[in-house]
Amino acid sequence: MKDKTLAKFNKLSPKQRTIAVISAIVVIIILIIGHVSTPSRSVASYCAVYSQEKTRLTKLPSGSYPSGVFNVSINTAGEIATSFSRLDRVAPTEIEPDVKTLGKLYAKMDSDPSQAIAASLSGASIDEALKAWTAQQCKI
Repeated sequence: MKDKTLAKFNKLSPKQRTIAVISAIVVIIILIIGHVSTPSRSVASYCAVYSQEKTRLTKLPSGSYPSGVFNVSINTAGEIATSFSRLDRVAPTEIEPDVKTLGKLYAKMDSDPSQAIAASLSGASIDEALKAWTAQQCKI
């Protein structure tokens, strides 16, 4: 297989070989950049995203959807769900299930406001635990 590929490569004109090599290098660079730019699951990444999302949420109009983790109460549960979705991408594995659960609960409240009380009750202990973890790890 290797010999056949090498034989085909050698049959190419010098210009075609150059284009093939440059194309391969470009593909490798794109793959490396994609791998490096993917946010990592770490406390540092979580705290950085948390800070950005808290700042974003505090700029929104206040309302009836509270979040203990972000210490805000805004008028759209979907915005809180968005913040938890962003946190979920970088949350350390020890807290990722809780972050995902809270994101789903806020998304449920946003899509069906009649479920807000039931959803908030089912997520209250998770919210408090994640709030404490975030405060401790992010030094807030």
